[in-house]
Amino acid sequence: MTNAFGERLREIRKSRNINQRDLAEQVGVDFTYISKIEAGSMKPPSAEVIHALAQALNTDEDELYCLAGKIPIGLKDALKDNPLLSELVGVLSKKKYPEWVYREMLALAKGE
Repeated sequence: MTNAFGERLREIRKSRNINQRDLAEQVGVDFTYISKIEAGSMKPPSAEVIHALAQALNTDEDELYCLAGKIPIGLKDALKDNPLLSELVGVLSKKKYPEWVYREMLALAKGE
């Protein structure tokens, strides 16, 4: 099992000069839980815990969701509420495009 989530969590936490106990207290979990996630002996946490971690660390929540292999809550809601968006994501997920294509689509979506 890859530990990209745990490694990144540790990196962000240390860059903010927050120890595991303080982070755990802010998030509402036991510090050993944070330790196990960072060490890779436990799978990434639930979406709710990821949200709390991102808030406590003042970091990009979407990055943490991505590293955890989870879909952000807002995206889940958007997909549920918009059938065309859901279809678009489905089509994009079935084919591998070069990175520049994704960058261009993203720029178009952002209006850049």
